Amino acid sequence: MTRIVIYPSDIIILTDKSESYARKEIQNLKKALNKEPHQKVTIKEYCRYYGFNLEEVLGVLSKYELQKAS
Repeated sequence: MTRIVIYPSDIIILTDKSESYARKEIQNLKKALNKEPHQKVTIKEYCRYYGFNLEEVLGVLSKYELQKAS
């Protein structure tokens, strides 16, 4: 995986929650990190904020991407 931005679809995969939950999660994270509305949240920022292991999250997301491509 080469991208750095986290999207609601990624949060859905990681948390098994709804799309509305995932969108709200990004909004809350932007507020906590003092980001402007146009700024994106990175996967690294998401992991750091929630205490997730970055390598583990990247592994889960890349596995999902491989399954989706098949």
